[in-house]
Amino acid sequence: MATTQVRTRLRLSPHFIIEEFDSKDGERVPAASVPALKELCVHLLEPMRTKYGSCTVNSGHRSVARNANQGGVVNSRHIYHRHPGSVAADVRFDTGTVAQWDASARWRFSNKPRWTSTNRGGVGDYPTKGFIHVDSGPRRNFDGG
Repeated sequence: MATTQVRTRLRLSPHFIIEEFDSKDGERVPAASVPALKELCVHLLEPMRTKYGSCTVNSGHRSVARNANQGGVVNSRHIYHRHPGSVAADVRFDTGTVAQWDASARWRFSNKPRWTSTNRGGVGDYPTKGFIHVDSGPRRNFDGG
């Protein structure tokens, strides 16, 4: 049986690779954002993946043009080069609901010392679109609609 190897620029954690977070218009994740992205993957997305199954990254890094096209805020955490120490991702999982993913992300940000000691962790739910937004910026919660 033949196997295929996935060539990747960088593995961020056991189940996430950097290409999943590149802007959909081809702009790559800036090198300065890699430590923050690894942190988000290892300490938030991997535990959630264990609970809810495979994760799809709808949107990670966005170029300025892509962010404007998506209707993102000007100072979005998705524009990684503006906030290299705090990054964002819009994600969905194979099982569970948006409400469950939202509660799980909020719980991790509110109860794990990595996040509580620095008061970080943004979560937004988008039930009509079927995903949640998570970021390692300042602590806040919002209803995305």
